[in-house]
Amino acid sequence: MTAPANRHDAATGEVLARMVREQAGRLAASLVSLLGDFSAAEDLVQEAIETALRRWPAEGIPDRPDAWLFTVARRRGLDVLRRESDHRAKLARLRLPEPSSGWRPC
Repeated sequence: MTAPANRHDAATGEVLARMVREQAGRLAASLVSLLGDFSAAEDLVQEAIETALRRWPAEGIPDRPDAWLFTVARRRGLDVLRRESDHRAKLARLRLPEPSSGWRPC
């Protein structure tokens, strides 16, 4: 049996549910424009919501919960872009030079 949720957790859930209803579409759209990938944008929205569920009960609901969700999701999106860019740069450095003309593998 689980312990009943306290009032603070209930308030957090209510505010977060309202933010998801009101802002999730706008948040996903802004992340799609940042990333160019709808699926990745949806994943980042979910990650921001999960982060809020973990942090808001302990830290309190922020003054601007919608801005908080946008900031968390956008920063995670920028992290994704940075990781992908670093990955592409590392792959480019690993590429072997093209063989000179006349060279044939055995």
